[in-house]
Amino acid sequence: MLEDNQTPQITPRTNPLTDNLRREMETMMSRFFGGASPFFPMDSAAQRTGFPSLDMTGAVSPAIDINETDAAIELTAELPGLAEDDVEIELKDRRLTIRGQKNVTHDSGGDLHISERSYGSFARTMTLPDTVDVEKITAEFDKGVLQITMPKTEPKDPSRKIKVSSK
Repeated sequence: MLEDNQTPQITPRTNPLTDNLRREMETMMSRFFGGASPFFPMDSAAQRTGFPSLDMTGAVSPAIDINETDAAIELTAELPGLAEDDVEIELKDRRLTIRGQKNVTHDSGGDLHISERSYGSFARTMTLPDTVDVEKITAEFDKGVLQITMPKTEPKDPSRKIKVSSK
């Protein structure tokens, strides 16, 4: 029982099964991409109910699939209600960013009783592995689905020996 001047303490709910699964997924992604997971936080995918969903920071985020073949890494993003002109893809310092904006389309007439559709801007950024040939990345957009193909190449080894000289 709380005294009059005490504030109740709220502890976050945890689920050991989903917490362990999330940690395993983050570890797997970290190993695959050689560093921090480019898809963090994973909670946004687990809590997804449609496009765009909210991630842990409150930002909207599209649903994506990533498939790797011997020749390429293929990213597919669901962007329902958007047109090709509503989507921007940027590559800078091996970080691929997908941005877009879904505007409200309600008519001004009538009374809107329920609105479960999501609107607003989104951005999704991920670090690409060294095996991606960034010069050959292509993107196609068809019926609300964005397909980005990232051909693979041999990773370039940035290591080199530096000769030590005396003064």
